[in-house]
Amino acid sequence: MLEVIALVVKSDPNEIDVETEVCSSCVHCSKSSHCGTSELAKLFSARRNQVQLKNTLGAKTGEKVIIGMPDELLVRAAILAYLLPLLLMIFMTILANATGVSEAYQSLFGLCGLIIGFIFVRWKTSGGALQDYFKPRLLRMADQSVVIFK
Repeated sequence: MLEVIALVVKSDPNEIDVETEVCSSCVHCSKSSHCGTSELAKLFSARRNQVQLKNTLGAKTGEKVIIGMPDELLVRAAILAYLLPLLLMIFMTILANATGVSEAYQSLFGLCGLIIGFIFVRWKTSGGALQDYFKPRLLRMADQSVVIFK
């Protein structure tokens, strides 16, 4: 189970908006003080994600909670997001090859397959049941002394 500490930025009795900080693993590396890559990561890693969850714990604005997602769900999301468009690209390229078109058109068909795959994934995950399926879950309240954002 992947678990992350999140800050509740907005709450009501039914739903909460939580914010997590996306940080590079370079920050945690023992060589980060001597590495140029970690310096770049510090410049560009100050992103935050917000997600809306059901308030099953009665959390209030300003409190810290732990949200999580099962490992197998992450694998399924990766397969859907990466493998499906790739397989569609390969299928379209093979289909174009079977029809006897030139290599330029085969490449174009493959690119169209990839784009259609990404559009399909976006369409399936942007609303409805799959959006809720891939959403993290509110697990428990976090220790309020933990520092999340610097």
